[in-house]
Amino acid sequence: FLANLATVVTMDTYGPICDNAGGIAEMAKLDNTIRQKTRVLNFAGVSFAAIGKGHAIGSATLVSVSLLGAFLSRVRLSNMIYVAGVNTLDPLFFTFLVVGGMLPFAFSAMTMKSVATTAMAVVGEVKFQFDRNPSLLTDNQ
Repeated sequence: FLANLATVVTMDTYGPICDNAGGIAEMAKLDNTIRQKTRVLNFAGVSFAAIGKGHAIGSATLVSVSLLGAFLSRVRLSNMIYVAGVNTLDPLFFTFLVVGGMLPFAFSAMTMKSVATTAMAVVGEVKFQFDRNPSLLTDNQ
């Protein structure tokens, strides 16, 4: 399932890279034709990001199902649950099922929080740079 990782990461990063290129072209006051080309590339990047998210969701689903299957196999081998089937009323099984189902959401929340923290640090640094050097706001550097 990690074979999809390179594809998903590449598709998710293409859009922001093209968007940044467009922003740099605009700030550098390059020719309008260059900005038009970067805008088209940005539209393609947004589409790639949407497709990449579908791949990521599908891959996460396959991983979740595989982990549940592996868990059930190990549980059956250790005779914690009767061999004929899974007893979802068993407190231990149910607890780990709930915790396992929660893990992707917990890691997603931690990732979103770290991204927000980093973004706020970037905003703070930009504000610091503008406060320290007000001539950055003008064209006369």
